[in-house]
Amino acid sequence: MVPTPLRPPSLSDAGDAAPDRLAEAKAWPSVFDAPSTVERVWTDFVEAQADPERRHELRRTLVFARARHGDQLRRGSDTPYWVHLVRVAMEVSRWGEGALPTVQAALLHDTVEDTETTLAEVREQFGGEVGDLVGWLTCPPSDGDLPTYYERLHETAPFRAQILKLADRTDNLRSIQALVMRTGDRHRRWAGNYLARTIWQVLPLAARAPSVARVDLVTAMADLAPLVEEPGFIRS
Repeated sequence: MVPTPLRPPSLSDAGDAAPDRLAEAKAWPSVFDAPSTVERVWTDFVEAQADPERRHELRRTLVFARARHGDQLRRGSDTPYWVHLVRVAMEVSRWGEGALPTVQAALLHDTVEDTETTLAEVREQFGGEVGDLVGWLTCPPSDGDLPTYYERLHETAPFRAQILKLADRTDNLRSIQALVMRTGDRHRRWAGNYLARTIWQVLPLAARAPSVARVDLVTAMADLAPLVEEPGFIRS
């Protein structure tokens, strides 16, 4: 049986009125993890930008990110990694955080963590503001350092870095939902642990976020929970 395509929640799911800046409907891929759809929607999104310099910078940033991630794929699938980067960039835009450095940082948020790219290269190519945000989104290599990293992210990170982390985790949860739907038990335990870690790692960041971001994160968590037999969001 072919799984039903996964669709992100709409702005109408937010529970309270969306800010005026979110009132304009934004295009969004209707089928999850379809590279051709994501690329088409991204192209339309970029071409709709009024400022030609902004269009140029968005294109340049994604070209850089795609080159650095190369042939990387999303876990357990044949989906190119860049699809995740685009979805995170469009997510923060849909949440009303569409300033150019924020969207660029969304496209670049995994380049230092998952490729040979250095933070110095990001700063040289895209400036200190983007570099700082990418730095905040780069997890330490050791799991033992994660509690300290997330404590700093909760307590001292700038708002835009927190929003980027929320968008990244929301998209990861959706990808993991699709993964479990495709593969069943193969990744179920890992997915359950990831969901449990989200409770203390990322959920606290939602307190300051726009309501649409809170709804998207919690909805993604709730959608994954029954697939991993997690009756409640309990920290592990």
